[in-house]
Amino acid sequence: MQRTISRLQITRRRLLSLTIAGMIFLASWGQWLSATDNATLLKVVTFQVDVTPAIGEQMAYVLNEKVETPIYVSGIVLDDGTTRAVWVSCDYLYLCGEIHVLWTDEIAKSAKVPRDNVFLHSVHLHDSMFMAPGYNPKEDETTRMVVNPKYCDKSLKDVTGAIALAVAGPWQTVGKLLTSETRVGGLASSRRIYDETGRMRPRLSGVNPPEVQALTTGIIDPILRTVCLENSAGYRIIALHFYASHPQSAYMRRMVSTDVPGRALRHVEENNQSVAQNIYFSGCGADVAFGKYNLTGDLNTIERLGKRLGEGMLRNLQRLEEQPLGPLVVKRVAFDVPFLDVIPLASECPGMRAPERRYFLETIDRWRTSTVAHMSIGPRVHFLSFEAGEVFVDYQLYAQSLIPEHFLATAAFGNGVYLYIPTGAAIAENAGYETGPGECLVKPEMDNALRNALRSCLDDIIKGSDEF
Repeated sequence: MQRTISRLQITRRRLLSLTIAGMIFLASWGQWLSATDNATLLKVVTFQVDVTPAIGEQMAYVLNEKVETPIYVSGIVLDDGTTRAVWVSCDYLYLCGEIHVLWTDEIAKSAKVPRDNVFLHSVHLHDSMFMAPGYNPKEDETTRMVVNPKYCDKSLKDVTGAIALAVAGPWQTVGKLLTSETRVGGLASSRRIYDETGRMRPRLSGVNPPEVQALTTGIIDPILRTVCLENSAGYRIIALHFYASHPQSAYMRRMVSTDVPGRALRHVEENNQSVAQNIYFSGCGADVAFGKYNLTGDLNTIERLGKRLGEGMLRNLQRLEEQPLGPLVVKRVAFDVPFLDVIPLASECPGMRAPERRYFLETIDRWRTSTVAHMSIGPRVHFLSFEAGEVFVDYQLYAQSLIPEHFLATAAFGNGVYLYIPTGAAIAENAGYETGPGECLVKPEMDNALRNALRSCLDDIIKGSDEF
């Protein structure tokens, strides 16, 4: 009897062990299957809206008398079944103040995403539209309106309509996530350059004196980054390109133009039919421009530099590497903006800065907090978004240094109400265009505030940097 009981006990224990092992296997298999589903079920839709202003329409600096190239608002909506996000690139100089908030809210509704999952950026084209209708009442009666409110209303209606139509389907399932990086020479150069005597020699986007053009390139991020999404049939749905520089080489020409980035995208379309849609985002290029390589400041320069940027895009598209797919992860970090104790009055600011300053002083409490955000697609591919103004390239380089073994694509030129965001050292130095009283509204303490926000935003990636 005792022996029989022992066998029963052994049998029960074996059954229990097998049951537990089976449960562990099923749980592990379920987690693997869930992760696989999240990866393979990443879906996307794209959109593009023509927002070219009419002849006679007020643009950022001058009236539009000719359409050199149409301008667009383009974007992508991504959905992994749990998280949805939308990235938007606008061929504008800026969306400033409340209109950036309004567009974010309305795009969120149309895309059916939380507003924190809207990444809204301008390319910062200068022969384009300055979307700041809130500045209109602040203009002197004898001067022009900043932007036609009817144009703003129609553009937003067209964009949100296109997004709503896109998310209504059909969606495309992503089969492969691909990335590439290439070093581009003869394009970006620092705007804050010093001669042999140590004197600051501003080198802006246009044609500069020969001795200034001859100075060294200076601090830039020379890397052009491309993210491409491909469906299971090998069809490349979209490619997103990121490069850090002021994008214009010629401006105030009384014509609307997509300038160098637009010519680059056309060069890609003319020489590579493998991608259905290409979209460009400007990175942290507040103190970076094409000035060292801008020889004529006209269509010839646009052609030459546009093809150079386009060749970089083509190299990326020809050398794409597959990355592991995974669920979307979005993280947004808010931080306090340390504005100057005394903000220069409108009377101290020339030209367009006067109505801008009147608006800012009346609405300053709305902008005391800004954000940085990142979105990850899987463990290795990340996107970084700056909400505030024109950000110095140092912050983009710093963010990349936090996760040097990861792919990080950066978009800047968010809400233009913040103007320039220099480094603390540049603000303290108080030399050059970007730190002048009409351009910079923040204290040197902004440096620590922004770097701390970046570290917090990327903290989860930093902690997992050794897990490949």
